[in-house]
Amino acid sequence: MKEIWKDVPGYEGRYQVSNMGRVKSLERKVRSVNWYSGKEFFRTVHERILRPGPVKSGHLYVVLGHGESGVPVHQLVMKAFVGEPPEGMEVRHLNGDPTDNRLDNLKYGTRTENILDVFYQGKRWRKLSLDDVIYSRFASFCGIPDKEIADELGVSPFTIAEIRKGHKYQWIK
Repeated sequence: MKEIWKDVPGYEGRYQVSNMGRVKSLERKVRSVNWYSGKEFFRTVHERILRPGPVKSGHLYVVLGHGESGVPVHQLVMKAFVGEPPEGMEVRHLNGDPTDNRLDNLKYGTRTENILDVFYQGKRWRKLSLDDVIYSRFASFCGIPDKEIADELGVSPFTIAEIRKGHKYQWIK
């Protein structure tokens, strides 16, 4: 697949993102001040591929501009190639790998679709897997106390009670 680069919305002429999930800063002149003399001058910032950093969720972030917050790479790819997300939608990683930010692995979807993707791939969403939720419901139905189920699954009794009442994981039948 050929790598295609597009400007990052809001950072046109400064940063670009590719359909392969890479982000680069473009060559440009920036204003600087000599720390010793206090004189202003312009220096050239050369084009380079940015090295994204991971966060706790496993997603990759890059910092665009000095002193700004990190931006998820998958959101930059989708905004540049597809556009802003529709109301109530977020970016989904179709193969479940939050580090794979290729355009053909990304799609807009609802929060529920995003969570279900994780379950269908056999991974855990938060602490409990699909099997854990089904087991906790069955154990509660059989009369096993919430505390005992919670200790076995490594969660709080409150979480088990919320599952039993249908307040959490209600989309799992």
